[in-house]
Amino acid sequence: MKLRTIVKIAITSSVVLLCSGFALYSFFRLSAAEGQKDFNLYELVPSTTSAVFVTDDVLEFVAEVDDLTCSKNQQYLYVSKLFSYLKQSLYALSEDTPHGLSRQMNQMLISFHEPDNERNQILYCRLGNGDKELVNKFVRKYISSLYPPKTFAYKGEEIIIYPMADGDFLACYLTSDFMALSFQKKLIENVIDAYKSGKSLADDPTFTGVRAPKKSAAAATIYTRMKGMMGWTEFDMKMKDDFIYFSGITHDADTCFAFINQLRQQQSVKGFPGEALPSTAFYFSRQGIADWTSLLSYGNAQEQNETVRTSEVQNRNKEFSRYLMENAGQDLVACLFLREDTLQDQDAAAVLSLSVADVTEAERMLRTLVNTAPADEGRKTPRITFCYTVNKAYLVYRLPQTTLFKQLTSFVEPTLDMYAAFYGGRLLLAPDENSLSHYIRQLDKGEVLNGAIAYQTGMDHLSDSYHFMLMADFDHVFRQSENYVRFIPDFFLHNAGFFRNFTLFVQFACTDGVVYPNIILKYKSE
Repeated sequence: MKLRTIVKIAITSSVVLLCSGFALYSFFRLSAAEGQKDFNLYELVPSTTSAVFVTDDVLEFVAEVDDLTCSKNQQYLYVSKLFSYLKQSLYALSEDTPHGLSRQMNQMLISFHEPDNERNQILYCRLGNGDKELVNKFVRKYISSLYPPKTFAYKGEEIIIYPMADGDFLACYLTSDFMALSFQKKLIENVIDAYKSGKSLADDPTFTGVRAPKKSAAAATIYTRMKGMMGWTEFDMKMKDDFIYFSGITHDADTCFAFINQLRQQQSVKGFPGEALPSTAFYFSRQGIADWTSLLSYGNAQEQNETVRTSEVQNRNKEFSRYLMENAGQDLVACLFLREDTLQDQDAAAVLSLSVADVTEAERMLRTLVNTAPADEGRKTPRITFCYTVNKAYLVYRLPQTTLFKQLTSFVEPTLDMYAAFYGGRLLLAPDENSLSHYIRQLDKGEVLNGAIAYQTGMDHLSDSYHFMLMADFDHVFRQSENYVRFIPDFFLHNAGFFRNFTLFVQFACTDGVVYPNIILKYKSE
């Protein structure tokens, strides 16, 4: 291959580097001294950030992105608006750029800030000797004189606002050591505050404790924290064909992260639940149970933040919680599936399935609980009915109104009703009788998820021993009402246009107090 061809490939591959034309050129270093100490970009990142994306080898990262099946189908991996904006001016620079990226300039970092949207992001890069002048030269050449930039002083530093061709504005903080870019001037001010005050992520002991030396190469690393769920967690990102992998670890033992801490109290489970899920299931979660108290406390805390409950409902919650503690087994599975007669996403059915230690005793106690419950004023529907299949009739129990279904599944249901049935040695719970009937009939006919190719492909990439797992077909999940599924991060919802082409698989495993979350995104290429 000719040298000129190699250079052009290297230049073209840097498509994700720069937020605009002038930013792109700053990454190409002509004369930086190799002995110069690298600037720590984390000294610029405000400590309030919710997530950080960083790659130390941007050319390799771009090459792996380009090699993904979704990229070949013109569906490009979305990292951020800044990240995507970089593509627009790069190709015009290929003839102007005689050199590729140096070691020093090969790192790119993006921080994400609340509220989570495409404008609340900051892109950072290092600059070597002479690169600041290269940026200025590029600006003079490519930024239209009809829209001159404006300079603002902030705490002794300069913020330059560049008007972009699409009507947007880009705020830039430029020194001889680094450059920070954002669509929000306020965020650049936060960068200056963090840098000058010494209150950046580089000074956060929790964050620095997570940043462990890499044992193996990764295309990129993501650091994130989720309010109420988990503290700073490190994910190494790798990509191949139809798959994007995130392998994570979190040591944070802060008790405010209730989800992670309740997982630490549970036992692991083995195997996958496909044989006990309808073939039309598009979302399910499964977790082990050893400590019902911590599980119920977590669900209760999440549900209390959203709903005001009467004392009567609270008493019913306590009564049914005691029942579950006495009778439920060691795992629970929550699922959303399409009813086979309509297959309409807007009419998805929800069912919670729990293992039971002694079905006969559990059903006897449930019948007693139902029969001794106070009468429901204005309701004439019987408390016990039947679900008929070709093979058998199953008893269906209408329970007193409770919020426990929402607490245990994370599904935001509009009703406090709950129905129960026993099937296949497990206790089934649902917010309506119809959901239970469809669930039982599909399984009774052998129409189970275990035969689905997408499900099997995902399971092949997961461990069969874990504390919690989740599968979500985004195309169907995104058609549900907003926030219907609590465990789906808002980032995916805000970027549904891209991620609806993927199925999400998540696992959490706990060992000696350390939690290992692993995430897989499987592209639906067919």
